[in-house]
Amino acid sequence: MWRLFLRVFTVVSLAVIAIGSGRYAIADYYYEKAKSRYDASNLRSFEFSSELQPFIDVVDRALTWRRSHADALDFKADLLYRSWWLSPDGQYLDQSALLQRAVRLHKEALNLRRNWSYSSARLALIYSHQAKLGKEFDKWFLETHRLGLYETSIAKSLMTIGLQKWSQLNKRQQDYTMDFIRVSIEQKANSPEAMAILLDRYKKRAEICLNMPNKTPRAIAVCTKLESNAQRLRSVQLASV
Repeated sequence: MWRLFLRVFTVVSLAVIAIGSGRYAIADYYYEKAKSRYDASNLRSFEFSSELQPFIDVVDRALTWRRSHADALDFKADLLYRSWWLSPDGQYLDQSALLQRAVRLHKEALNLRRNWSYSSARLALIYSHQAKLGKEFDKWFLETHRLGLYETSIAKSLMTIGLQKWSQLNKRQQDYTMDFIRVSIEQKANSPEAMAILLDRYKKRAEICLNMPNKTPRAIAVCTKLESNAQRLRSVQLASV
């Protein structure tokens, strides 16, 4: 009797494991299908939010098979955020159903894998879309500084948010923005000239350079790059007169 029970228990356990593994595999298949097609798309060609719906539909299939798929949750939130850009769905977070859904998905993903810098960064981005920055923005901006300061794409993204919202930031948030700027300048993926152009776009290069202690060679290049180029351009123009 004991042996029969053990055999039945083993068979049932293996069946449960097989079913669970199958659900994971199918969910991964749909997630990778949506992500690879999206990554291969010309994103600049999208003009309407409806063009993103096919990707959302495929991600929803992944989540139907496995709701705990954190990558799929984050990806669907990103798609909703991009849909918001392409739709008339409210200017600010409190006016936008799409942004509110994206927030819930990112938070659901964070409940599954805590201390995930990408999800935190995306929440900081979404909470920056408010007429007045609040406690949630502060929470996720500071959390991303803790988790993702030295990740190239995250540092540059949060630097940009900080520059856009500079006048609304408190002292600590401005200090953290300076950290994101400093790290971004040192990342090889960001050329000094590109960083100088970005800082100039928000009319902050002179202020940032003035308050940046212990300038590295790359920081010096950012603070002088365009001046040097402008001087050379003026010299060429004068020589051609």
